[in-house]
Amino acid sequence: MDKEKLNEKIVQSLCREYQAVWIVNLDEYSAKVFVSNSEIVIPVNICKGSAFSSYKATLDWYTDNYVAEHDRERVKEIASSEVVCEKLSVSDSYSVEYKRIFNGKDNYNQMVFSRIDDTDKMERIMIGFRDIDGIKRAERDPLTNVYTRPAFFRKAQELIANNPDKQFDLMISDIVDFKEINEIYGSAIGDSILKWSGEFLSSAMTDDVIVGRFGGDQFVVICSHEHMKFITLDDNAEAFVNQMKESGLPKINVKYGIYENVKPTSSIMSVCDKAHVALNSIKHQYGKTSAYYDDNFRRDIEIHRRIESSMRQALEEKQFMVYYQPKHKASTGELVGAEALIRWIHPKHGIMRPDQFIEVFEKNGFIKEIDYYVWERTCQNIQRWNEMGLKTVPVSVNASKLTFEQENLVENLRSCAERYNVPPDKLHIEITETMTVYDQEDLIYKLNEIHNIGYKIELDDFGSGYSSISLLTLIPLDIVKLDRTFMKQFGNPEKTKVLSACIKLVKELNYKTVSEDVERQDQLNTHKNLGVDTIQGYYFSEPIPEDKFEEYMKKYL
Repeated sequence: MDKEKLNEKIVQSLCREYQAVWIVNLDEYSAKVFVSNSEIVIPVNICKGSAFSSYKATLDWYTDNYVAEHDRERVKEIASSEVVCEKLSVSDSYSVEYKRIFNGKDNYNQMVFSRIDDTDKMERIMIGFRDIDGIKRAERDPLTNVYTRPAFFRKAQELIANNPDKQFDLMISDIVDFKEINEIYGSAIGDSILKWSGEFLSSAMTDDVIVGRFGGDQFVVICSHEHMKFITLDDNAEAFVNQMKESGLPKINVKYGIYENVKPTSSIMSVCDKAHVALNSIKHQYGKTSAYYDDNFRRDIEIHRRIESSMRQALEEKQFMVYYQPKHKASTGELVGAEALIRWIHPKHGIMRPDQFIEVFEKNGFIKEIDYYVWERTCQNIQRWNEMGLKTVPVSVNASKLTFEQENLVENLRSCAERYNVPPDKLHIEITETMTVYDQEDLIYKLNEIHNIGYKIELDDFGSGYSSISLLTLIPLDIVKLDRTFMKQFGNPEKTKVLSACIKLVKELNYKTVSEDVERQDQLNTHKNLGVDTIQGYYFSEPIPEDKFEEYMKKYL
């Protein structure tokens, strides 16, 4: 049997595995076609006998008729004779994946290029066409059509391992306030946004660009450093949002966390975690769209792990202490209240401020135990002060979003206060304005229950911009604490006008006002003139331990 017939016999056997097989003669770049799927019709007008006029003509015909539109140019480029010959000069096989259009439907297909000559000289190559739809569908997120999280991890790991000399960067994206978008526009629009994002990102996928759905509204991309620099240009990020808006979908804000120079030995899962840390650092920063993971984040992760590993032991050993910051009447200087604040007296690291550990507790849920600890400890202190015959002032205790999600919250607070004989007028519940963007119905219901018992409710951070002003009429409030950014920009005429307007609005609603972070006489005078009721800040006192606050009350009451 001559060589030509032998090769054709081999190819015919391969048709059991492939839908079609082409034999390409590299000298003439002509293609002989063997079709195993009779539904694929080869047009006579581009044939010369059993061979197409050229490989390019064959590829163009196939691509234009059987490849999905968004994949056509890519397939023509990476399956060109020049690219294929270059790939096969260093490897026995090369494959290209794409979406195929067949009978009005699309599915995943694969071209497999192989050398078929035994000699070193590459005279002919075989191209097999294989249906891989079932395999690919299992790897793809059904809504967005990008890789699922496990598939992304696997393919990204293969990419960096197979290209040790190339620099790759990894990026995680997040749609800002996507939950609120779903609530306002409906889940169908939310799904359309995710689907559009997936299609947009999929169009950029090549052998060196892999896109996956990290979870929820977050996507993850790994690509070359040069490609990543292009993706993260402000103009390109803005173009992405504008194109979505032009398609009829709501305008969105997207933020990015980026990890540069992924090492071939790196765990993709670990790299994703680090990119996610960078992303979280700017989630609530207005005007900042991207953040890069660096040594500062590495230090933060180490601190995070140290905090988590020791927090429960710290609670058992009473390393957490409650400090109280006095509140004084603006007009007279009279002591009228205090805020309970948590401090961690660490045996190795000394006094740790809340900003060093509260965010960690909010993420892992430990904040619920800390909130209750501060509430109970304050009840114990008020009982002790009452038994000593001291005159006391109301104390406000902070409650986090996770604390308010507890079904038995109101009963726990009430029973704890009753156990220590603390009347409701001596305790205030302090919530932040950011909490009002979550489950308002449940929040309002619980606040009404708390208010009906007799506890006063304080709204912290008013003016930070998270909630609408109309919400002030829905929540049962007694006191509004002005956002501390007013003090950071003290002296700014425009900011003072906003502050004045906020105070007037709050007074119109018959709420009392508290201004925090007041440190100087001129700041006190300005707030007094604007009509603020209560002052909290270093002008009067820093937060002080329980025993010192006890002496403080003796002095001012």
